[in-house]
Amino acid sequence: MSENLLEIRSVSKSYGKTVAVDGLDLALRPGSLLVLLGPAGAGKTTTLRLVAGLEAPSQGSIWLEGHDVTRWQPNQRDLAMIFDNLALYPNRTGYENIAFPMRLAGLPRAEIDQKVKAISSVLRIDHILGRLPATFSGGERQRVALGRAMVREPRMFLLDEPLSSLDFMLRIELRTELKRLQKEVGKTFLYATPDYTEALALGDMVCVILNGKARQLAPAQTLYDTPADRDVARFVGNPPINLVRGELGRAEGRAIVRLGALNVPISAQAESRLPSGVTQVEVGIRPENVVVQKQAASGAILGRVSDVEPLGMHTALGVDLQGASLTATIAGEREFEENQPVSVSIVAEKLMFFDLITGRRIGG
Repeated sequence: MSENLLEIRSVSKSYGKTVAVDGLDLALRPGSLLVLLGPAGAGKTTTLRLVAGLEAPSQGSIWLEGHDVTRWQPNQRDLAMIFDNLALYPNRTGYENIAFPMRLAGLPRAEIDQKVKAISSVLRIDHILGRLPATFSGGERQRVALGRAMVREPRMFLLDEPLSSLDFMLRIELRTELKRLQKEVGKTFLYATPDYTEALALGDMVCVILNGKARQLAPAQTLYDTPADRDVARFVGNPPINLVRGELGRAEGRAIVRLGALNVPISAQAESRLPSGVTQVEVGIRPENVVVQKQAASGAILGRVSDVEPLGMHTALGVDLQGASLTATIAGEREFEENQPVSVSIVAEKLMFFDLITGRRIGG
C-alpha cells in the first residue's frame, strides 16, 4: 500500500491544440492540505477535474491509495469536490442540504440526525439548520456546502477557489476556519486558488502551476524567499518583486552587481555560488529590501519618487534611479511625495539572480 493517498503521475490533458495540464507529477499524504496556486487558465481546475474523474487524462495516470483509478468513474473514487458556486438546494433547509447525501445512501434517520448535528457543531452552523439558503450569509452557505461534503466521509476533498466570491473579511475568517477544520478532522484537502496570501495562510505545501506545468512545490514562505525561477518569483508576493537587468563585475577589489548607477556589493559566498563566466543576469529584489531614506546614506545613490501608493500599514513607493526603476515598501507612517529626491540602497544579502534566457534562479 502506498504511503500517499493521491498520486498524479506524469498527467497531461489537451483540448485539441490547447494543453491545459502538461506532465504534472504530484503526491498527497493522508491528512495534508496542498494548495494549487496559479493564475486563471493555469490548469488548476482541470487538475481537480482529472482527480475527480470528471475529465480523463490524455496521458499519465491517477492513483488513490495505491490503486490506479485513471479509468474509474467519479462515483467510484469517493471524493468530494466543492466549487465556488456551492449549488445548495434552494428549497431545502440547511439540515436537509447536509443530510441529502446520507438520505440517498439510505442511512437510518437516527444516524443521519446524529451526523448532521455533529458536523454542524464543528462548522458552527447549528443556528441555521432550520432555515433556507436564501437567508444564509456567504460564509454560512460555504459551511453548509462543506458540511454536506463532509458527512459523506470521502477519501479527500477537492476545493476549487471556494472563497473567491466572498468579501475580503469573510475570506480571511473562512480560510482560518478551513485550516482549523482540516486539522481537527484530519482530512486531506487539495485546494486551488490564484491568491498567494490564501495559499500562505492555508497550505502545508504549495504547488505553483503556470501554463499547465508544476513550476515549484514547496512551503509558501519558501516560494517567496527562494523561488525556483523568475515566473514563480513574479507571481508570489504583493507588491511584485523588482526584476531588473544587472551586470556582475568588481569594484575596489570586491564583487558587485551594477543596477543602473547603483553598485550593490555581493558577498564572497554568494559570488562563489554564481556560475563562472556569467556577467549579465536578471536581478530580483523584493520591495521590502529596497531601502528609501530622505537623507543621504552610506552606499546609497540619489533617486526620485515617481509614485506613492498607500497600502494600509505599508506604503509602496515607485523610485526612479539612474537607469533603473524600483518599487519599495516602507512603514506606513513615513511620508514621501511624488518627485521628492531620496537616497536608495539595497539589502545586498537578499538579492536573487536569474538566468537571462531560461529564467531559472542561479547562485543558490
